[in-house]
Amino acid sequence: MKKLLLIIFFLPFYVFAQTADTYLQSGNQKAGAKNYEGAIADFTKAIELNGKDANVYFYRANAYGNLHNDSAAVKDFNQALSINPNYPNGYYYRANAYNNLKEYAKAISDYDKAITINPKNADLYHYRANSKSNSHDYNGSIADFTLAIGLTPNNADLYEYRGVAKSNTGDNKAAIADYDMAAGLKPGNSDLYYYRANAKGNINDFAGAAIDYDLALKYNPNNANAYFYRGNAKSNMGDYTGAVADYKKAIAINPKLPNLYYYMGNVMGNITDYNGAIDYFNKAIQLDSTNAELYMYRGKAESNINDKASAINDFNQAIQIRKGYADAYMNRADAKVGMKDYNGALIDVDTALQLDPKNGYNYFVRGKAKAELKDTTGALADFNLAAADNVRDGNLYIARADIKIKLKNYTGAVLDFDRAIELNPISTNPYLSRGDFRVKVKDYTGAIADYKKIVEIDPKNAEAYTKLGNTMILAGEYSQAITVFTSAIAARPKKKIADLYARRGVAKGDMNNVPGAMADYATALKIDSTCGQAYISRAETKTMLKDYDGAVKDIDSAIHFNQNDDVPYFMRANIRMKLKNYQGAVDDYNSVLFVNIDNTETYAYRGLAEAMINDTASMNADFNYALKLIPKDDIFYIKRGAAELYMNHSAVALKDFNYAIALNPYSDEAYLRRGMLKINQADKTGGCTDLNKSVALGSRDAVDLVKAYCN
Repeated sequence: MKKLLLIIFFLPFYVFAQTADTYLQSGNQKAGAKNYEGAIADFTKAIELNGKDANVYFYRANAYGNLHNDSAAVKDFNQALSINPNYPNGYYYRANAYNNLKEYAKAISDYDKAITINPKNADLYHYRANSKSNSHDYNGSIADFTLAIGLTPNNADLYEYRGVAKSNTGDNKAAIADYDMAAGLKPGNSDLYYYRANAKGNINDFAGAAIDYDLALKYNPNNANAYFYRGNAKSNMGDYTGAVADYKKAIAINPKLPNLYYYMGNVMGNITDYNGAIDYFNKAIQLDSTNAELYMYRGKAESNINDKASAINDFNQAIQIRKGYADAYMNRADAKVGMKDYNGALIDVDTALQLDPKNGYNYFVRGKAKAELKDTTGALADFNLAAADNVRDGNLYIARADIKIKLKNYTGAVLDFDRAIELNPISTNPYLSRGDFRVKVKDYTGAIADYKKIVEIDPKNAEAYTKLGNTMILAGEYSQAITVFTSAIAARPKKKIADLYARRGVAKGDMNNVPGAMADYATALKIDSTCGQAYISRAETKTMLKDYDGAVKDIDSAIHFNQNDDVPYFMRANIRMKLKNYQGAVDDYNSVLFVNIDNTETYAYRGLAEAMINDTASMNADFNYALKLIPKDDIFYIKRGAAELYMNHSAVALKDFNYAIALNPYSDEAYLRRGMLKINQADKTGGCTDLNKSVALGSRDAVDLVKAYCN
């Protein structure tokens, strides 16, 4: 608010002695020329000659006030009022001095006395209102501004400052009404538009706030706070790019503006520029090294770039600075999940829940830790608690969907994916997860739509192009897959396109364009001779051509260049199953699990291979363990059914195939195996129906069987 300037009044002189009058006149002249030190010296000499003149004390008090020596001013005002208790404006000006000294109670008392003497002076109510605001008596301030407005209804400043007082009581709508009145009386006031923008922001009218900040900056382009708060308004509207631009302008004007780097760091995180966020949090910490929140948010940014160790160090620092910092414990738990310290994560998140039991995010993080520990029941219960607490994080619903998929609750999983998309329709993560799920249940049309949406949101997302093309291959849309891979190849740097050539080769191979496929594989390997995907893809084509030896050779090369990839071991195991090299298959399935213990379906595959070498003890152990891990996975029942059939337990096998189809009606292998079982039981009609269904679902092996048994 405005600060009242102390003004020297040239009042009539009363001559007590010629010399005192001379000093008094000289002091006034010097004060008028703003030579306040010289004025004080002359007034002091006048007082030495005549210490009973109230005027000279009043004038010297004003001079002290203009030098911001309010303590000395108060002493002189006291002296003037002791000589003349009814001295004109004495209480008024002493009140101003008290206000400057932040002695608001004394200031208000003097304004009260001044008002008793002159109750029609609007300025007195105005400045008493200022003192009341400064002492946080906003309602009293509003009452005084209202009295002042009654005396001078066209004074824009009074509406402006009453608006500020109303904002301080939380009545932002009433404040805006006052700001509107002030703007009508005094347009072009930068501070006024700034205050009104703040009030609009407080009622979540961020668009209106941004417009007013525009006006404030039009009339005062050097207002760093206006840029800062306009950036906040833009951030709240999701215009993170605009927010960044405003924060940078604020930094250029005032690089030490409180909290500016903190907000800049947060908005950089919102646009997933986590390295940029870390840079700004670093600057914020340089300015305020004991702010626990800054370490906590820097830790979150570090966690998002998978620098979990640095993140945990920052969370530790935050906890050290602020004991009982629940959010820091929760985020440290989340980082520990990322570092596979699941038990440590549970300890931290339980601490966070003790400190803040109403924060649903704690349940979300605990659910993630439990999911990694294979406690699906506990994980689902925690995710449900987080959802019930209205945690608006799409990742929660993606995580819960993953649990529901494991429990074969596909309908619930789809609803969760949809909810994740609803919460953040421009995030690629829910589309990616839903697309992967749809591939799993062979809803290729839906998966293709999801991957296309990712490409629409993020045209440079290489993973989306690869998954889109791969799914088109699975759907039999080979020419479309070739188009997708060709577009991706054209858009990416040469050194990053070997995998794309390899996958395009698979599509060409599936269209029986074997020369074209082989040419793409050769191109991929020319670009990168260590490209495992090229060897794996060429092995797929060779497997399709029943060139099993050539396929195994390529798989051996893929393993040579990357021994930590479980896919080639798994492929080689399946080829060895076709070649009836069951012990070799068991060995490869062992390697799969050594590389990736979480590839749980491999236990079922290995169980079938063990059945073929009559290792029933190992077979039973694997099937029992698989049943514990994946009790509702169709693959388990398919493989166990095949093993039962090998052991001539046809009825048990049929029961397993039926259940596999009930779990996954899109399983071409389940229909194929049940079809062959029926044919072997002389049920040709039922068997051929199943084999044709398998063909419709994309099985190449079923095509040959239909030709052999059903024509």
